[in-house]
Amino acid sequence: MADLLSLTRGALCECSLLAREESGAGVFLLEFAVEPGGGTPEAPSPGQFYQVRCGSGREHMLRRPLSAHGFALESGRQKVSFLVEAAGWGTEKLCSLAPGERVSMLGPLGRGFVLDGVGKALLIAGGIGVAPLFFLAREMERAGVAYDLLAGFNTGEKYYKPLDDLAGSVVACTEDGSLGTRGLVCDGMAGYLAGGYDAAYACGPEAMMSEAAGACEDAGIPCQVSLDSRMACGIGACRGCVRQGTDGSNLCVCSQGPVFDSRNVSWRK
Repeated sequence: MADLLSLTRGALCECSLLAREESGAGVFLLEFAVEPGGGTPEAPSPGQFYQVRCGSGREHMLRRPLSAHGFALESGRQKVSFLVEAAGWGTEKLCSLAPGERVSMLGPLGRGFVLDGVGKALLIAGGIGVAPLFFLAREMERAGVAYDLLAGFNTGEKYYKPLDDLAGSVVACTEDGSLGTRGLVCDGMAGYLAGGYDAAYACGPEAMMSEAAGACEDAGIPCQVSLDSRMACGIGACRGCVRQGTDGSNLCVCSQGPVFDSRNVSWRK
């Protein structure tokens, strides 16, 4: 285990909750501070994740993988935020934390998005998949990369309002038509891809990413996808998050990803 940990950029650390804000129906923005005296993680890059303990360990042994939503270093203090949907026991436990309560985290882990050589990008977010893409959008703004963002939600109650503060153009849609355009986020995507993009980045439900990957391949635009998978260890030891690659190889989502070139992923039909 120690050898595997040495191959990651992550550290095991204790963090305390600084703020909790409900950003949509059942969705919470949680900001944590890394406590002094423990491990000191490196700064995460967009697309990387943390393995977060949701209780004492007796209730549930496995940590939850959460994509970083943002990071800040203030007066030498690391702050990391997550966008979490209360969808099960573990995430409900996290979303009910009060400021000052502590949790154990391992991270940042995995491989994030790559921006090399990109001047203009299209971001495609579905539901809670907006979290790493919001982080990526902020990073693009700092790097001078132009972008447009397509964001899809089940209903307007789930819409992530901080998207309105981004510098890039944001186009929202909802399945029930309660906000923005009625429909799915990939509807009409072929038209958007004619906008002269160097790359696309997607995160959301697998069916959405599969469709986005196919549209990008048809348009000749490279697409990076952040895969969602059940993870036990987060460092490639248990091999429980393996997905099939197009060449027949096994892709370990936590250590080789979670971000992959969409052309290297075998999408389930």
